[in-house]
Amino acid sequence: MEIKHLPFIVILVVLLATTGCLTAPGPDVGRDLAHPSALAPATTPPSDTRVPSITTTDLPAADGTSFQPSSSQVTDLIAFVGDAVVYTQRVGKETAVKEFSDKNGSFTRGEQYIWAYDYGGINLAHPYHPEYKGQNKLSLTDDEGVRMIEAMRDVARNGSGFVWYHFANPLTGKTEPKLAYVKQVDDTWWLASGIYGPGLSIPGDAPEMVRERLHAKVAQAVGYAREVGEEGALVAFNNKSGSFASDGTYIFAFDMNGTTLAMPFYQSQIGANERNLTDINGVSIGEEKIRIAGKGGGFFYYVYNNPADAGKPEFKVSYIEPAGPGWVVGTGTYLPDIPVRFSEERRTELVTRVREAAAHVEKNGRNASIYLFNSPKGSFLDQDMFIFAFDRNGTQLANPYLPGLIGVNRLSDRDRYGSYPVQGLIEHAARGGGFTYYFFADPATNYSIRLKLGYTELAGGDLVVGAGIFPDT
Repeated sequence: MEIKHLPFIVILVVLLATTGCLTAPGPDVGRDLAHPSALAPATTPPSDTRVPSITTTDLPAADGTSFQPSSSQVTDLIAFVGDAVVYTQRVGKETAVKEFSDKNGSFTRGEQYIWAYDYGGINLAHPYHPEYKGQNKLSLTDDEGVRMIEAMRDVARNGSGFVWYHFANPLTGKTEPKLAYVKQVDDTWWLASGIYGPGLSIPGDAPEMVRERLHAKVAQAVGYAREVGEEGALVAFNNKSGSFASDGTYIFAFDMNGTTLAMPFYQSQIGANERNLTDINGVSIGEEKIRIAGKGGGFFYYVYNNPADAGKPEFKVSYIEPAGPGWVVGTGTYLPDIPVRFSEERRTELVTRVREAAAHVEKNGRNASIYLFNSPKGSFLDQDMFIFAFDRNGTQLANPYLPGLIGVNRLSDRDRYGSYPVQGLIEHAARGGGFTYYFFADPATNYSIRLKLGYTELAGGDLVVGAGIFPDT
């Protein structure tokens, strides 16, 4: 199974179905839900549970005063940590760690601050506990027995996520409930920040929540298929009025040749081979889902017609898993607020630019080309369509706007909706060139994270060169 579920992640899955958001659990919840049976697959079709709108609670703060938590606090927390990750990509690890360690630095804002660790549990930065630096803190435990750093490390291995625990507030000196948001920087270290207070709500549309919800639905479908067999399961999956088609999501299925087995709202596609299917922007759907399934399952992105929105093409995040020998099930969710319009003219320009970069490599050699791609005065510099480069092992060799990434292996990079973008960029290049959706910092909008359409090809046999464009405005 792709996602490594800890007690804290289990809480996300189980509570989501009934609340639509998550609030801080009581001290025993994590231990109760840690049992493997908490995630046992359903052997009957799931009931039509619906996810209501996000709610918050009005609870007393630790000092007895009124505390009104807001999901916007969590949204701001996610953005703060995202900004810190982009900062490391711009200035490099050494400079970033120094800034995060500074109690008067730009990433220390009262009770909200950044801390950082490597995956061995060694502290790299903590502005209020400089004595932690260089120490292994995996055994650091709160009053409720939560090994907080160990939990954060394991969440970071999934790319990003949340951990609840108790910790001293540097402004009050009191131990208070705390919600941390954790994000991997690369495969050697991670960072996090947190907010204090009871009753904090994680928005139901947060990417980590979307990820868990899709994983849980596929787990139910796989369990059902194993109980009743492929034939019986496909009948249930193809029933557009059934319990597997609810809340704007449905189960689809295909075999490893690309033949559609289940598609409840587009039943004319059942039996059709869609291996060569692409979306409106030329991004592979058929080959990509076979590639992901061949790795044991995972998340991928594409634009698809939303049956709940009059068939309008919308951005979709899907998760798939093998259900048995030779066939795969999946589900997805549409995210209509994410712009997906990339004009044909700009896509053509994108391909042309990458091929010009590849030709430069062939003519001038690898080293000279990488130097030019990284040059702030180079002919390939363009905020919207700059050239980047990787070796085939995933090490970043060129990125003029995020020089802190140079020399970093990014093969394990995982974005918030669960995809491994660098793996996709490399594999599409190896297949002769192709498009990939991923989320990345836009230097033209103060490095805000936006959907990007990348195109990659191989150059000189082993260098992956590419560029990308952000959606049309």
